[in-house]
Amino acid sequence: MNTPAKQPFNLFSFLQLIKPYWRKLSRIWYVPISMALILGLYSWYKERKNSPYFSAQITYMLEDEILNGAPASNPLMAAITGQPPTSNKAIMNDLAFSNLLIEYTLLRNISDNGKHTPLINHLLKKQGVDSTNPAWFSSGYQIGDNASKDEMLRSYSNGIKRTFKASSRESGLLTMSFSYADAFFCKRFLELHLHTISDFYIDKRMDRANMIIRATLRRRDSLLAALQGKEYTSASMQDQGFGTVMRRANVPQTQLQRDITMLNAQYAESLAALNAAKMELEKKRPFIAVVDDIRFPLEATYPAPYKKGAVFGFVGLILGIAIVVGFHLAKELLMKQKQAFRKMNA
Repeated sequence: MNTPAKQPFNLFSFLQLIKPYWRKLSRIWYVPISMALILGLYSWYKERKNSPYFSAQITYMLEDEILNGAPASNPLMAAITGQPPTSNKAIMNDLAFSNLLIEYTLLRNISDNGKHTPLINHLLKKQGVDSTNPAWFSSGYQIGDNASKDEMLRSYSNGIKRTFKASSRESGLLTMSFSYADAFFCKRFLELHLHTISDFYIDKRMDRANMIIRATLRRRDSLLAALQGKEYTSASMQDQGFGTVMRRANVPQTQLQRDITMLNAQYAESLAALNAAKMELEKKRPFIAVVDDIRFPLEATYPAPYKKGAVFGFVGLILGIAIVVGFHLAKELLMKQKQAFRKMNA
């Protein structure tokens, strides 16, 4: 069975179909015009009250080391094959979206008229909150000190993530971008957030190496204390045994000297282990450097009330026409169904 060919769209056929409704539309032209004016003016008024949005981007580089004894894989290929990300750069991008780290950034101090205050207070000041308000954050505030303030921090964090982006380029450079209605906050947030995630990343990467160094330092100090104690004891025994003729009197001193020799060897080994641990610490220290910083003036997107009013006015006109045509179509459909019902019951 042959399927009939689909007829192409014919503009004149469509105009002929809706022609009867234009006459009806001309009688109530004020409906679509009113819809257009209402939507257009409302959109113009709302857009006129909006503030300009400022955008900033910071670019930095990170030494991509080897994790778990295997070379870091391509993040794109890892995503395609379903493998977990092993790249340090992918980890840095994920850390940038952490709510907790964003909150730490908001609690970092900035200089405001010569006073150090958390960054979040800059946003509170824009809302009319001053230092006498209980919502004001002190410089030493820690997450967990106040439940309502913690909830406020999380709310700001979720709002920041709506326009925050972190990604890596094909060259390997990392970028973070952010848009906000305040140029100063936009710039300072990105700069401080880079320090927050860098400090967190470095601390976690260096934590094990620092633990080894601390253990090595404790062993070196304990060996040094024991060695000094033995040396003082040896000197005291030499003073007490000065002029003795019996060789048996020199046996404790000989044993003590042997202990000192052993402690000296252990102390030398601890110094070598400490130096090796410090060298390993420096090898593991990630290298993070800013490639492209943020400077004023920032890229700004200004509101366009006339453009938005015109667009929504046109949308309102189309909606008004659709409402009028739809009303008459529904009315005709009901009339046809009513006539069919009467014929069936005649």
